[in-house]
Amino acid sequence: MSADFSRGSFSVHISDGVLSPYIIGIGWAIAIPALTVSVRRLRTDQVGAYGVVAAAFFAGSTIHIPVGPFSMHLVLSGMVGLLFGWEALTIVTVGLLLQALLISYGGLTVLGVNVVIMALPGAIMGVIGRHWIKHASPKRRPWIGSLIGGSTIMISAILLYVTLSTTNTALIPLAKLVFVGHIPVAIVEAVISYWLVHFLQKVKPELLGVSS
Repeated sequence: MSADFSRGSFSVHISDGVLSPYIIGIGWAIAIPALTVSVRRLRTDQVGAYGVVAAAFFAGSTIHIPVGPFSMHLVLSGMVGLLFGWEALTIVTVGLLLQALLISYGGLTVLGVNVVIMALPGAIMGVIGRHWIKHASPKRRPWIGSLIGGSTIMISAILLYVTLSTTNTALIPLAKLVFVGHIPVAIVEAVISYWLVHFLQKVKPELLGVSS
């Protein structure tokens, strides 16, 4: 979850040194068992697909959307969840790790918190969305994808707001600004998710957990 003020001069992707040790500990306490379950569900025959999607998630952070005086980047965690369900947690975590190491988005000590904010909502909503799509008609599936894609971003924005405001009340104005800024991002991702599901159910429906 990132916002760059003055077109790239400031990032709100939670970084090292921002959060209290207590919040960081809670993040790891949630992230580690969730990741353990996710890693155990990974399939060796899907390694190639995992790599491609992790790269797409990483690349999404470089696509910035102007929102007033600042810009927001795409996340796509909801779509990753729709494709892989609970395994998406590991895929997005790998993307977050690469972001921290290669482009200085986030940090290593706060990786657990960023996993909870960004990867966990995508995995949970993906599991729900895949189940929903499996029992829906072809016409309804793209709309389900749109709902999952957009709502996942808003859930992440809410978690980010709670995390920042709980850490320091001085961060509440910034947290509010970032939350509002992610509304157009959620709309864009809802549109992207709609067309991706519409496309995939025609050419490769098994990626969505359906036969046709």
